Amino acid sequence: MQGYEDWLRHKADNEVNKSPVHVIRQDELVEIMSQDIRVGDIVKVQSDESFPCDLVMLSSDDPEGNCHITTASLDGETNLKIHSSVPDTAHYNTIPELKGLYASIECQEPEPDLYRFVGRINIFKSPNEPVAVRTLGPLNILLRGARLKNTPYIYGVAVHTGQETKMALNSHTKLGKRSVIEKSMNTYLLPAVSIDQSINQSVRIDILVLVHRSHRQPWYVGEDPSKRPAFLEGLVDFLAFLVLFNYVIPISLYVTVEFQKFLGSIFISWDIEMYDEKNNLKAQANTSDLNEELGQIEYVFTDKTGTLTENEMCFRQCSIGGAQFEEYHGNLV
Repeated sequence: MQGYEDWLRHKADNEVNKSPVHVIRQDELVEIMSQDIRVGDIVKVQSDESFPCDLVMLSSDDPEGNCHITTASLDGETNLKIHSSVPDTAHYNTIPELKGLYASIECQEPEPDLYRFVGRINIFKSPNEPVAVRTLGPLNILLRGARLKNTPYIYGVAVHTGQETKMALNSHTKLGKRSVIEKSMNTYLLPAVSIDQSINQSVRIDILVLVHRSHRQPWYVGEDPSKRPAFLEGLVDFLAFLVLFNYVIPISLYVTVEFQKFLGSIFISWDIEMYDEKNNLKAQANTSDLNEELGQIEYVFTDKTGTLTENEMCFRQCSIGGAQFEEYHGNLV
């Protein structure tokens, strides 16, 4: 089951890495996969599209070079933020103009801080004739994972790609999580192993005593163990009885529980009560490790009410001077 979930994550990664993006190459706008973006490429992003890498904004549909973005997938903030380009590049809105732009960007090494960016852009009239030097800050960079909103399009130059983007630097390796049931199973497994080893040693001691008293090897045992090294004989007996008494250790229980978790994750996606008809979205279990924990939740902690109310709050009632009022058809009663 874990292998299947890893395959699903691999499939999702491929969908992101192979998503189409538009870049300017050879004096024209071409479509490539996002994994093929190189530092220095000029990328065009249209409204409601995610930025495929960290971009320094060059221009937008707005004459002043402004755009609106949402960074909900990065920091959870759903409000729109205004980012802008430097004034010197705001009017470069066509491919011929962008191809005629001579500029170089110097910036800091990649770091995970989402709200910090230090750099500068050097603009040239010709390859050897500098015109202006402008500083770059957090408002001039468009981070991978953010989404363009209320702006038809923007042009930006890629400065950080792949694992060097701020989004990737903030992605930590998934830690293995174990549910309460799995921890309990591991606790119960220790006595089972102890019992198995006790039976193993007891039977082996009984056999040694029996052979010692009879002074002869039973005919059905085969080769006389005295002709073999004591260590080898002990190892053979240990492994033999370990196989004979392995039913004491409930290995199949782990398989059954894992299969039940996998089926539980499927039923979660089938649950009609968790289906969002407005956005045509269903519940999705990214991992089946903690499905049973959902039924044991007692408290939900949230940083702000908007997380629970979807930023839609309706007036119910209030108390003014000891008198209680409620909303009824737009009036207080």
